[in-house]
Amino acid sequence: MRGVFLDKDKIPYDIVTKKLNEWYTSIKNDQVEQAEIIKTEVEKELLNMEENQDALLYYQLLDFRHEIMLSYMNSKEIEDLHNAYETIKEIEKQGQLTGMLEYYFYFFKGMYEFRRKELTTAISAYRIAESKLSEVEDEIEKAEFFFKVSYVYYYMKQTYFSMNYANRALKIFREYEEYAVQTVRCQFIVAGNLIDSLEYERALEQFLNSLEIAKESNIDHLIAMSHMNIGICYDELKEYKKASQHLILALEIFEKSKHSFLTKTLFTLTYVEAKQQNYDVALTYFRKGRFIADKSDDKEYSAKFKILEGLFFSDGENQLIKNAFSYLTSRKMFADVENFSIEVADYFHEQGNLMLSNEYYRMSIEARRKIKKGEIINENQPDSIGSSHFK
Repeated sequence: MRGVFLDKDKIPYDIVTKKLNEWYTSIKNDQVEQAEIIKTEVEKELLNMEENQDALLYYQLLDFRHEIMLSYMNSKEIEDLHNAYETIKEIEKQGQLTGMLEYYFYFFKGMYEFRRKELTTAISAYRIAESKLSEVEDEIEKAEFFFKVSYVYYYMKQTYFSMNYANRALKIFREYEEYAVQTVRCQFIVAGNLIDSLEYERALEQFLNSLEIAKESNIDHLIAMSHMNIGICYDELKEYKKASQHLILALEIFEKSKHSFLTKTLFTLTYVEAKQQNYDVALTYFRKGRFIADKSDDKEYSAKFKILEGLFFSDGENQLIKNAFSYLTSRKMFADVENFSIEVADYFHEQGNLMLSNEYYRMSIEARRKIKKGEIINENQPDSIGSSHFK
């Protein structure tokens, strides 16, 4: 039985904490509107909550996580995200975060650094978070962590580590019917790794299955992501018309919500149309995509669009391509360097420019060597995830 309140006007902190947990659940499920509503309710309750430092710190951490969600779902400015990070970084420096709160700090920091494509720092943060997983009792939270780590490794083309973490997440999510959305996201990672392993048909089967689940769940951004991934898979299979069809379906949804994958979809559509020699159509997508990338200060895709500009929309401006690869290499984005340097090398080979073709083939070989060597994983972090956590 609850004791008598000394101040009946104050809201007990455990009631506010319960509301904070509801907010976090909405954030993890990418439910933007619901998360915004609960955030407003939480902020009102905090004004009249009985004093509890941990609840206030939990709020600030979730506010940061909320901003990360918005940066993906609504393409919110990275600068806004940086301001939120600076706030919680200052709290962490003061030693106020312990237990689960410290775990959340490093987990969310990993997401933030990955959003900025600071891959080395992201892995380092996730490594620290993983060392604190013993503080986490909730199996779903553990699965969420495994999924986020699998995504970074997928991006880095570290297939074994990515599949390991993705399967650990899937094993948990599949035990709960209400986590179909999370299951789909894990399937995206598994299928992406299948593409990297050149198993395109198996990947396509996974993506098509994900599309059906997304449609049953009636979640627009998951439907769009499914179409985008199917389009990418058909691109790898060189079935460009089918690729365009699915990418256009994804584009229609992403344009409505201004999702962060809008730029990626426009980039892929540009390339797929150019491969079909539909240069006028490709140029339209190129201009729209480059404008969005530049406006949102998306340096990754601004660089990638330079590659397409150098190949298709300039008078042989190879320097544009070199500048793009220079940026990607500086960010240690070796998987992208490998993939695109092969594409560029093939293009110049078909053009009969063997000197440039050989230059980019050599670049792809060097990028592959760095991926296999695991330079990002091992740099300045001898105890990194991926080195000793697999039994």
